[in-house]
Amino acid sequence: MSPLAERKSSLGWNSFWLLLARVTAQGLNVLFVALAARRLGVTVFGEFNVLAAVVILGNAFTTFGTETLIIRETSRSGQISSLAARTFGLQLILSALFWLTAFLARASPPLLVYALSLFPLALISVTSALLRAFERMDLYWALSLLGGLTQCAAIYFSPDLPTLCLFLFFGQTLVALLAYGLCSASLPDFRLFPSLDVFPLLRAAFPFAAMTTLSVLTSRLGIFAVSTFVSNPETGLFASSVRVTEALKLGHYAILGASLPMLSRGAMDSAKRFRSSLWMMLAVSALFAGCTAFLARPLSVLLFGAEFASASDALVILVWSLIPYTVGAFISVALVARGREYDLLKAMSIALVAFLLLYFFLTRQHGMIGAAWAGLIGELIQAIVLVITLRKT
Repeated sequence: MSPLAERKSSLGWNSFWLLLARVTAQGLNVLFVALAARRLGVTVFGEFNVLAAVVILGNAFTTFGTETLIIRETSRSGQISSLAARTFGLQLILSALFWLTAFLARASPPLLVYALSLFPLALISVTSALLRAFERMDLYWALSLLGGLTQCAAIYFSPDLPTLCLFLFFGQTLVALLAYGLCSASLPDFRLFPSLDVFPLLRAAFPFAAMTTLSVLTSRLGIFAVSTFVSNPETGLFASSVRVTEALKLGHYAILGASLPMLSRGAMDSAKRFRSSLWMMLAVSALFAGCTAFLARPLSVLLFGAEFASASDALVILVWSLIPYTVGAFISVALVARGREYDLLKAMSIALVAFLLLYFFLTRQHGMIGAAWAGLIGELIQAIVLVITLRKT
């Protein structure tokens, strides 16, 4: 029996560790964002969020959706294959291409420094996926803890934006080295050297890469839209509401992250437990959205300071996107587990067009509030499209 098969399959236990990892990461991320907002001020905080959105989008491109592929295939085979080495090589190559493109496009020095984080993030991506595939969610939590702490340390010791970008790069490098050490000590037959035999991987991973990039792009379109059509101060305000909404998704990440390996293996009663989790998260999302909307103004002031009080206007609207997001996220995982990546990609492409149109027209006409409505309506449209896609497949 493979080492993976010997581990007890438990959605509840794995969800607990993933939930703890997400609570740790999101809690420390909220602390990081709160410190950054207070230290940088609303205008520079808006500039930082634009830089962060570019790097996050770059990370989605350079990982090329291979995290999901590693989790699914390693869970099925129960052993580490050459897929991990080829994935690592591919991510390093794409990271170099992204950084070189930013350099040739004369990106700002802070962005060029921050984009260097893509190289250690490649190692973190592969090792984290392997830990999750082997259901070592406890070690995955440890990495989340260290990653959050390094972020908070970076902003605490940074007097300005360039220094913050540099310290964030150093922090990611430290986390990457620890991730490699944890995998070496914990996973059977772990060896990870980048392989340049990446061309077979490009075709297999393409749908996952496109899905990951589309997902990140839709989640950051609002920040880009407000930055383009309004101003940096309003970008900072809108970004704070986005960060709060994302923090409330920690339960989704935990349950969905634990469900993918289980569904991929076809574990007994996995579909029944998956449906129960969906209904539970819909109820939790509605509760979170209602409480956050009611407490939006004092919550914004408490987290980010009095300068961000008006961010509550966007938060009251945007937080209700949690409900359609829940539906869409669960359906997405179900489609991936069934091997229906291309159906999911088509649905996400249709939704992206809706997001683009909504952000373009509503943000230009109504500013930050229009962007919040665009985010809510876009998530609703995406959920509807995914429901239709699931029924057809």
